[in-house]
Amino acid sequence: MVKKILKWTSLALGSLVLLLLLFYGIVYAKTEADIHKVYAVTLQPLPIPDDSAEYIAGRHIAEIRGCLGCHGANLATGEVFADEHSPIGYIQATNITSGKGGIQYTDQDWIRALRHGLGKDNRSLWFMPSHEICGLSNQDMAALISYVKKQPPVDKTTPPKSIKPLGRILTFLGEFPLLPAKEIDHTATYVDEVKPAINADYGKYLAVTCTGCHTASYKGAPSRSPEQPPIPDISSTGHLGSWTQQDFVKLFHNGRTPEGRVLSPYMPVKSFTYSDDELKAIYLFLHEVN
Repeated sequence: MVKKILKWTSLALGSLVLLLLLFYGIVYAKTEADIHKVYAVTLQPLPIPDDSAEYIAGRHIAEIRGCLGCHGANLATGEVFADEHSPIGYIQATNITSGKGGIQYTDQDWIRALRHGLGKDNRSLWFMPSHEICGLSNQDMAALISYVKKQPPVDKTTPPKSIKPLGRILTFLGEFPLLPAKEIDHTATYVDEVKPAINADYGKYLAVTCTGCHTASYKGAPSRSPEQPPIPDISSTGHLGSWTQQDFVKLFHNGRTPEGRVLSPYMPVKSFTYSDDELKAIYLFLHEVN
């Protein structure tokens, strides 16, 4: 009797291991195919301005769209999203200046990266939120490119990226946004200009940046690491729903909620240099999200 139990237990465990290996084989093959997929895209012709006003506008866009938050104030000292101890792999925002270890991009290369989430080889960039940035108006995109391409070269080499089995599984299941090119409509066209206004429509245009952490529904998400707090619901159904417009604006000035809670470093509000009018617009939009 004991021998039969051991026999069937061994068969069950063996079958389970075989199924897991088969599943991971599928995961590996699919993620490898997606990583190495070469996209055929038509790059829009977009004149890049060279004047100081557009440069200043581009810097503001880089600040509020998170470019400086990820790649660093010098666009070379990138944030490490998954270090060498991470079970996901090694992922760090790269040096995007023209210095040693950086990139040598033409205007069209910038359009390819920002509109399509693709590198010069037409393969998807890794963990680059192009799916959040691609919707910029032509005017804003041109200003952003004007700013980033003029930054001083910095010599800094980023360690090679890598993806581990858990990272592949999460990517396969749609729980880890490794490959932005998969999320983008590569045939989309974009408006020439989005005029600033204190209304929900303009707030929606600006609030796309928030979706990277707070999710596309703005309803928040569980903590992503032991030291990180849960990502809060910033829609009208969360605490923000009971705040006034001025409460929301003050949050970005002093880093405190109306209830007196100090925000964690994972929400670096002061690095987002929104104007008060931009914050009022975002507030109006978030209050429409149920």
